[in-house]
Amino acid sequence: MVRVNSKPMKIKFLFIFLIFFNYSLSFGESYIKASNGITWDKTNQTYSAEGSVEFKNNEIKAFANKILASYIFESEKEIFQNVELNEKVEIYYENEVFKSDTATYNKQNSLIILLGNVSIVSPDRYLSGDELIVDLEKNTRTLKTKGKDSLAEALIKDE
Repeated sequence: MVRVNSKPMKIKFLFIFLIFFNYSLSFGESYIKASNGITWDKTNQTYSAEGSVEFKNNEIKAFANKILASYIFESEKEIFQNVELNEKVEIYYENEVFKSDTATYNKQNSLIILLGNVSIVSPDRYLSGDELIVDLEKNTRTLKTKGKDSLAEALIKDE
């Protein structure tokens, strides 16, 4: 470990640290990563991404093959408001994993709506169906089926 003895050197290190710290604060707490690239549409305030795509904010972490995310400016930061996920969707929220063909995350309403081959996996249960509405604010999960031959399934782990 290097010891810094001179006062001017300590001040320089502190200054550099503050610059990097301030720089990181100028960005939101969300991000999108994609293996096949990201397209930014300034006019419509959206990001679209394809390939192996990852989205993360302070509530969820999500993976899909395609994402379209719209944002607003709040305190000079881009805040994602609505995220549409398509193809091989996986959303991680606390100790649950939601999977589906497509999903929409709405930050303002604290809702996630998943459609097609839906499942929820948590330490105590497995649920599957055709449609799932997750209300993050009310902490509720509403599982639905489509059509007369569909079945909603819940498997609960015994203690």
